[in-house]
Amino acid sequence: MTNSNNQIQNPAEHSINVLQQIQLELKAPKSKRNSFGNYNYRNCEDILEAVKPLLQKYNSTLIITDEVQEVGSVVVVTAKVIFTDFNGKETVVKAHAGVEISKKGMDVAQTFGASSSYARKYALNGLFLIDDTKDYDSDEYHNQVNNNGARNNNQQNNRQSHQANNQQNNHAQNQNNQQPAQQQANTQQKPKRTQAQLFNDALAAIKIAENKDILKAAVNRFKGTTYEAGITNACRARADQMGWPIQSKSYQSNQLRH
Repeated sequence: MTNSNNQIQNPAEHSINVLQQIQLELKAPKSKRNSFGNYNYRNCEDILEAVKPLLQKYNSTLIITDEVQEVGSVVVVTAKVIFTDFNGKETVVKAHAGVEISKKGMDVAQTFGASSSYARKYALNGLFLIDDTKDYDSDEYHNQVNNNGARNNNQQNNRQSHQANNQQNNHAQNQNNQQPAQQQANTQQKPKRTQAQLFNDALAAIKIAENKDILKAAVNRFKGTTYEAGITNACRARADQMGWPIQSKSYQSNQLRH
């Protein structure tokens, strides 16, 4: 019994991969309940509470930090998780989440806190190989997404109604008044938009996107240009914000340092 305890307390005596061992032993419970989808899910705190005993068992440390940056008109929180084993070997994983600054019913601290917890959870998922592709968000994050979706739907309905009224008015005006050909030609001529203007238009569309195809189209449109990185980060932030399932290799970056 004493020898078994010494094996756990002194892992340096044995050639083991501590991170791999923790990945195998870690069991993070789903202690939270999502009232929207009626399913259980785990959050960042659940993972941390489950991994703390294993960190002590294998004489390892875990550090989590946040970094905030603005990509176009989108604010993004980047969570950075640093795992260090008993030999000093570090493994670094990052994950991103968008922040909705002006959100009804929540102050700035609450919105940043929700996005930070979301990003940290997915960074920990990547580090410890936890598959949460079927567990989308907490009630708090669902409220954020649903409020945004309702607001965007209202804006879209208003725009469609306004466009329909304009079409009816234009049709009636065309029946009663015939414009000179030269005036019509001048009206149809529009200055060509610059790449920077198209980039800003794309950022605005990404911010309110309700369909993943819009993100794909934006990435393809600016691929190979100087705006590719900005568009990619904005799409990643919107996908995280909407809770769309994404491939970890595309939206999380892993870095290994010895």
